[in-house]
Amino acid sequence: MRGAQRIRLLASAAAVAGWFVAAGAPGRAGEEASAPTPDRRTPVVRAVERAAPSVVNLSTKQVHVVRPFSGLDLPDIFRREFGDLFRPRRYVSGSLGSGAIISPSGYIVTNAHVVQRAEKIIVTLSDESQHEADLVSADPEADLAIIKIETDRPLKAIPLGTSADLMIGETVIAVGNPFGYQHSVTTGVVSALDRTLEPAQRVRQEGLIQTDAPINPGNSGGPLLNIRGELIGINTAIRAGAQGLGFAIGVDKVREIMVGLLNLRRPGSAWLGVRFRTDTPGRAVVEAVAPDSPAEKAGLAPGDRIVRLDGKRPANVIELETMLLAREPGREVRLAFVRDGRTRETPVRLAAAPKPDGAKLAHRHFGLHLQKLDADLAATMGLRVDRGLLVAGTDPGSPAREAGLRQGDVIVQVDRYRVDDLETLAALLAGVRKGDRYRFYVVRGRRLARTVLEAR
Repeated sequence: MRGAQRIRLLASAAAVAGWFVAAGAPGRAGEEASAPTPDRRTPVVRAVERAAPSVVNLSTKQVHVVRPFSGLDLPDIFRREFGDLFRPRRYVSGSLGSGAIISPSGYIVTNAHVVQRAEKIIVTLSDESQHEADLVSADPEADLAIIKIETDRPLKAIPLGTSADLMIGETVIAVGNPFGYQHSVTTGVVSALDRTLEPAQRVRQEGLIQTDAPINPGNSGGPLLNIRGELIGINTAIRAGAQGLGFAIGVDKVREIMVGLLNLRRPGSAWLGVRFRTDTPGRAVVEAVAPDSPAEKAGLAPGDRIVRLDGKRPANVIELETMLLAREPGREVRLAFVRDGRTRETPVRLAAAPKPDGAKLAHRHFGLHLQKLDADLAATMGLRVDRGLLVAGTDPGSPAREAGLRQGDVIVQVDRYRVDDLETLAALLAGVRKGDRYRFYVVRGRRLARTVLEAR
């Protein structure tokens, strides 16, 4: 009996104490809620505070067309009498993912599988504002894509680290949009390095970071951070049916792929004529200079390190590429670069990117006859895609014919780049040489296939 009374007394005391605090009595608890003490701001908290403004949430819409009974060879009388049953049905599906801002001008990196087939991509920033994004380019094999949004203010780019010196057991942080819960943070450690996955047939991802930081559907494309709040990887996959097995693409590989994706110049866009090294984190070092380019005329040479463009210092080579993309052909810019320990500055007048003939290059090197596909032509032919390059034919004995390409196929991507027109294809093939190998992604019916063509 005494025990029961004691329990009731303790419960009453707790209730009174709870009422007293709830009534607004001054105390340390209230002070901590309004102003956290410094000892609570752990390295993880500081890392998240540094990176969180650069993390975005992605939602996509995909339109699917279903043709009922398309696989059945039915008499025409059925189609005449029951025409409504055979009409294509359209339905919309959505998906969620994450991304990281890599440039103040609105470029964002994410997974290719999150955005590649989307009809519409909606980006939600940390301030809850929403923006529609355009797909710049993608590399399906590396599972990376770059998208871009337009804003009326510069955005905060995520700090880039390196994945070359990661240690087994070091703390890592995943930030993303799992199951639609925006800006969720999970922590863990680096469990292993240099892992290999084969997520799909003939798709092999190597050099992945394995972590036990909880990663769920919706985290795809989001950043994996180190304790400094620097990007060290892009979360890409989880092991189905397992716990504590997540994988991320190392930031050094991400940097290499992004530089390649951003360096593609569409005909007529501003052209400097340099290729940058991708193994120098935080520095824009010239690897090669195109002949007769603005860079060559200005005296730039391999090994030069560009440190300023029009007086602004880019944080890394990726930001420099995006700064160049924002310039117009014919505009004079001032480049400051370091050579042999000395900083020099030179004016450079950007030129328009060369305009080779994509149709001629495709025919000359691969035996392909191509034409641009548009929505009207796709509808007339009953195709499942309405953008890309339609194969009108192939030459006997050509690389295209030997690879099995045929009339009616639609080429939607070459290597890392989506191709919607012959101008983009021309930019890709401008420097092709005999023996060069290119990956062509082809839609045939309901299938997306990949084939490798060797230039003749």
